[in-house]
Formats: sequence, structure tokens, C-alpha cells
Amino acid sequence: MNLSEVIIGTKATIVDAIELINKNGILGVFVCDDDNELIGIMMDSDIRRAILNKLDINASVKTIMKTNPFYISQDLPVGKKNQMLVHSGKMLAPVVDDKKRVVDYVYLPDILNRLYTDKNSDENGAVLPPQKVAVIGGAGYIGSVLVGKLLRMGYSVRVLDLLLYGKDSLTCFEKEKNLEFIRGDCRDERLIDNVLDGVDAVIHLGEIVGDPACRINESFTIDTNYSATHMIVESCIKRQIKRFVFASSCSVYGQNDDDVNEESALNPVSLYARCKIQSEEAIFSVSSNFFCPTVLRLATVHGKSYRQRFDLVVNLLVIKAVAEQKIQIFGGEQWRPFISVNDICSGIVSVLHAESYKVKNQIFNLGDSRENYQLIQIGNIVKEHLPETAIDVLSEQQDKRNYRVNFDKIKKALGFTVEYKVDDTVKDLIQAYRVEKIFHDYNDSKYHNYLSLK
Repeated sequence: MNLSEVIIGTKATIVDAIELINKNGILGVFVCDDDNELIGIMMDSDIRRAILNKLDINASVKTIMKTNPFYISQDLPVGKKNQMLVHSGKMLAPVVDDKKRVVDYVYLPDILNRLYTDKNSDENGAVLPPQKVAVIGGAGYIGSVLVGKLLRMGYSVRVLDLLLYGKDSLTCFEKEKNLEFIRGDCRDERLIDNVLDGVDAVIHLGEIVGDPACRINESFTIDTNYSATHMIVESCIKRQIKRFVFASSCSVYGQNDDDVNEESALNPVSLYARCKIQSEEAIFSVSSNFFCPTVLRLATVHGKSYRQRFDLVVNLLVIKAVAEQKIQIFGGEQWRPFISVNDICSGIVSVLHAESYKVKNQIFNLGDSRENYQLIQIGNIVKEHLPETAIDVLSEQQDKRNYRVNFDKIKKALGFTVEYKVDDTVKDLIQAYRVEKIFHDYNDSKYHNYLSLK
């Protein structure tokens, strides 16, 4: 590669850097003066964070570049240069002469691609299912159900979770010898390095979920929902972990009057969705022979979990109807796709078991085309089971999202269809409240992300 494709001047803008990174494919640029002397370095991750913080991308590169970058001397042999980069924990480093002028660079994926031999793959790209899986966010609404499923299937599971919503969700698994729990923050790079040690696959669910919860502290949200994801992906590359599954969201489609699929234009209407988009792009920005990342854009989730939530539309409407005999629906005409938490876990396992050529660098909408509903239809399904329910439809529409999603891609590629429907969750939650006598404290903040974090 010509050095002009990795070097940018001090008068350049962030837009200029974006164009150069898109061209060079190595996730960064070196900021140099007219003599090519190194002034700073700017990585793809720095730019994405600036965009999420709504920084003007016409600003100078000097506003976000790192001014004390790690670099390597050109006098060292090639093997030593590669070794220094690997030990540095960096993805990219400039090689400089005695006057600190950039003369070359070293890029970690290039090094690892040359060294890698996939001993678990045959010529058809089939990959043995992983034996040890790290679940980041494994104590959450989806994560706790997934952990239970993986343990029942015989996996060894390591969970990382900060326990923002309490620790009760994993208590039923305390005696499981194949479960290891680590309490901690997914933004902690040193901790992530320990979590990834010895695992074959990573399932990343750790994030602040929901638009209201994300608005409480936007900087914390960006750190957790984007910056941590970028760092975790880089850590997976360094550890040569093959499988990586990221839980994105159909919220990325935002407002869309047409049916949407994985190729449709994205139209995010929230910080939560914007973080998802930037994370997706960061995941696929690294080209690697061995790294097999998959993004799952989840439909709106419903159902019972070890860490129950009642800030999700189906769960909320059912519990309000059974407990109070009345529900409110804002708008009602807007479309959403729905999927049970159990089916999400089945979809994730399907990806883990799939041949790598089917899932590598792929985005799948995770759901079932038959489970698209307008919100008023959800209210009517609830009323079918609870006829005494009064439905109050309000013209005020606080949530501007509207999307009807096509799920043919994952059905064709992996044979995935849902087992549970919205109707099943309605029956399950009625049974839980009336017969099992649980969830009578449904207004407790522990069931609501926003209230818990607030």
C-alpha cells in the first residue's frame, strides 16, 4: 500500500480521514506534517465515537487524534516489529525513522492472517461447534435465558455482567459446574482480556437497552453500547477467537413505511439505534481469515425470563391487562416485529452451529415475518384472552418507530423459524400472574431498565 493512503495532513478534516480509512481498509490514519513527521494517529473507533457525540465531521483531525501514539522503529527486524505490535495491544502502529518520519506501518490482522491455520475447518468451511462460550451481559433479560440453554446443551459458559439490574437471574445456576461468573464492566479492557481467555466464541449482549434508559446518561451509553463493542471485537481479533455474535436491533430501521430487509436503508431515531449501527460497522471493518462475526438484528422481544422485564410492549400490556383490566396504547397503527426471548436464544445457537461460510460477516434480521403486528393488534390479542380489558388508544405517539420486517434471509440460510408467538407469551404471563402468583410487584423498578438506572 502506498503511504499516501495511510498518511493525512494536519489541515485535513475528519471527513478527509473517513474517506482515507474507507480507501485503505486498515482502520486508521497517521497525522503527519509536510515532512511526514508523525504528529498523531486517528483510528476508526475515534471517528465513530465523535459521530455518536454529534461532533462536526468537518472539524480538523487534530480535534480527535491521539497526540502520543505508539510507534515502532524502522531499524528493527520484521519479526521484532510484529512482536512489538502484538505485545502492545494495538491494532495499528506506524514505523518511523530516526526523525520520527513515517516510513511504513504494521497492522495486526495482517500478522495474524499470515500465522493462522484453521484446524477446526474442513475444505467446505464447516466449523465444529464451540466448546466454551463467553456471554457478555449473561445476567440480563436475554442473557440469563441463553445461559440456561447453553448449559443444558453441554456448553461451558463464562458470564461477564456488571449486575446493574441485580444478581437474582443466575441464582438457579449456582451449582452448575460448567458455569463461571465474573462480575465486571464490559468497558474494562484488561477484564475483557481475562474473560476471553480460552473461549471459542463470544456472544455480546452487554449494553444499555431501550431508548429511555439510553437517554439517562448519553456518554455512558456511548461508552457501553459502542466503544466497548469496538474494543471487544479488537480483543477477539488479538485472541484469534473465531465466532462472535452481536445482538443488534431492528430499531436501526427507525421510521420506514415500506417492508424492510437487511439491505434496506437505515433510519435510526434514537441514540440506542445509532450506537447499534456504528457497532455493526465497527464489527465488519476488520478483514480477517479466521474471525467469523455475525450480527443479529433482533425483533422486539417478549416472554418470561430469569430477569423479567415489564418495559417491553407485549409484557407490559399483558401484565397491565391481567392486573388492572385496562391498557393504554399510544398511536396503535405503527408496525413492529416481535420475537420471544426463547426464540432469540435458539437463533443465537443456530448461528453458533452454522457453517462459517453461511454466517461470516453476515447480518440477519432475527424473527419471523408472520410475527409482524401493529400495536393495536397486540392489544386485541391481549383482549382475546382477557375480554374484560378496556383498551384506551391515545393519539399521542411518543415512540416514532414504525417498521415491518422481512425475515426470509435467516429462514433460507439457517432454516430458522420461531416456535413461540405473541399469543403464547400472553398465555404464559396470565398463567404466571393468576396461577403461579408471581409478578404481582410488576411496577417494581427491577423490572424496568429506565427506572433501575434512574
